[in-house]
Amino acid sequence: MIKCLLVEDQTLVRMGLKNLLELDDGICVADSAENGEICLNLLENNHYDLVLLDMRMPVKTGLEVLQTMKSQHNTTKVLIITTFEDCDVLVKAIHLGARGYILKNAELESLISAIKAVHRGELILQDTITQYMLKQTVAKTESLTKKEHEVLKCMSLGLSNKAIAEQLNNSQGTIRNHVSTVLAKLNVSDRTQAVVKAINECLI
Repeated sequence: MIKCLLVEDQTLVRMGLKNLLELDDGICVADSAENGEICLNLLENNHYDLVLLDMRMPVKTGLEVLQTMKSQHNTTKVLIITTFEDCDVLVKAIHLGARGYILKNAELESLISAIKAVHRGELILQDTITQYMLKQTVAKTESLTKKEHEVLKCMSLGLSNKAIAEQLNNSQGTIRNHVSTVLAKLNVSDRTQAVVKAINECLI
């Protein structure tokens, strides 16, 4: 049974979602909150498997809830439920630890499927935000050449210079030079730091 906290400021939407979700035997909406402050109080005193979190709320917004959860090292999984596709807000939510988002007008089956997927540890993104994040990634990687980006992706797979050379049909010396350039452009001192920074900044 997935124990959920439902956070939604509109009473009818909140009640409707609770009733619909509990039609599934594997989901229990244990508590609900009408704003971010109540949500944080409930999180402080209770354990939940997953938080269904609205973004636009009074008192404290969804982003403020996520920021507080991050500062308190609360690792409860969060799925954003929203009526809009504000990519900037949603990207910030993902960076703050949300495991994805789904629109409130989605089919019930899709919402239940998303909840179960997030509970399993999966990331739920829809096309709009995925395309936006890809565009952001392209913008961030403009300082890397196409070849350097390929080398960075190979580094993220843990490949040695020799293996990268074989994969990209280059000499080991050429790959060694590319790796050095990637480290310099990312302002890091070793391959591990490069991969961590690339992941954190959505470069790969």
